[in-house]
Amino acid sequence: MNITALTRGMKGILIFSIVLIVGFTIYNPVTVMKQKVIILSYINKFIGHSKASPAQTNSSNLTPGMISNQSRVELGPVTCLPNLSFNSLTANLKPIYKDFMMYRHCRDFPLMLKAHSCEGKNIFLLLVVKSLAENADRRASIRSTWGQERMIGGAWVRRVFLLGLMESRIRSQAVQAMVDLESEQHGDVVQWGFRESFFNVTLKETLFWKWFSEDCRAVKFVLKGDDDVFVNVDNVVEYLKDFNPSQDLYVGDVFRNWYPMRFKGSKYYIPLFLYGNEPYPPYAGGGGYLLSGTSIMKLYKASVSEELFPIDDAFVGICARRAKIEVVTHRGFRTYGNIPYDPCIYKGLMLVHRVTPNELWLIWSLLKDNTKTCSRLTRISLKL
Repeated sequence: MNITALTRGMKGILIFSIVLIVGFTIYNPVTVMKQKVIILSYINKFIGHSKASPAQTNSSNLTPGMISNQSRVELGPVTCLPNLSFNSLTANLKPIYKDFMMYRHCRDFPLMLKAHSCEGKNIFLLLVVKSLAENADRRASIRSTWGQERMIGGAWVRRVFLLGLMESRIRSQAVQAMVDLESEQHGDVVQWGFRESFFNVTLKETLFWKWFSEDCRAVKFVLKGDDDVFVNVDNVVEYLKDFNPSQDLYVGDVFRNWYPMRFKGSKYYIPLFLYGNEPYPPYAGGGGYLLSGTSIMKLYKASVSEELFPIDDAFVGICARRAKIEVVTHRGFRTYGNIPYDPCIYKGLMLVHRVTPNELWLIWSLLKDNTKTCSRLTRISLKL
């Protein structure tokens, strides 16, 4: 890398960091000095160790340069050649379809950051959150509210965030520096060396199943969700205490007799060559659902025999059908629709989807308000 390019990269990182510092000042003036020290000290460390990344594998699934880090697993680049046999079928579709079909067979990517979430505890519930590298604000909100690691009624609850690499190359190096810092501070990030995209969420799912099967086999239950959900973890733990973790469990907001989207303008569009005219198997909405550790290992085994599919929650249903795992509906999971900010309603739910960080704090504060008396009519039963 020449001196000019390196200088430009360093300037870009500094500008990005100044923006973050200003943001911290506006959002929370009380903690701004602490945030400045953390960011600026890390920038100094990061710039001092920056180097050019090695050769990359392809446009969507890349192995980044390695940065020294306690949690980082240092592995070399993975080579996976594109499959061009589907080019004629994807010629008139959006580039994401061509990219998906070319690299659908590529399922092994290096583990860059490895969380400590499954170590040293008899874990009853693991909170597993799909996130994007750039969504640091959402992860911070979750860590401070429902995602707190704690003991609930004698049951250990831990958390982990699942990440790939930032899709945009423009700010990826600076964003990755922040992800590395999160990993050092919290030890709750699992990151693989593939580029994020809407269709690569299924790849992240199978990589998580593999990681879980290798590192988290003793975990009893998993709450799987997006980084824009609110979870009433106390209700989830109460519900799970009636179940045997050695048995199958797959519970959520279930979709039955749903057909693939055939409207080309939709981001959920599925062409016939990817899925026929039959409906999807029943599946829980991807915003959030519950699984036993036993079921996850069965899903991973089943996934080996299934081609990756662009819609991740439907893919889980496809693998569940192969593994003979029944999906069960529970009214406490709300993965679509608007829920009013009524603490009495949230006290009776288990998961609500599409919640912003600000809304998350509002819901959390409402739940902590014990001054309001709730009638039984506003509560959802935790039993099926």
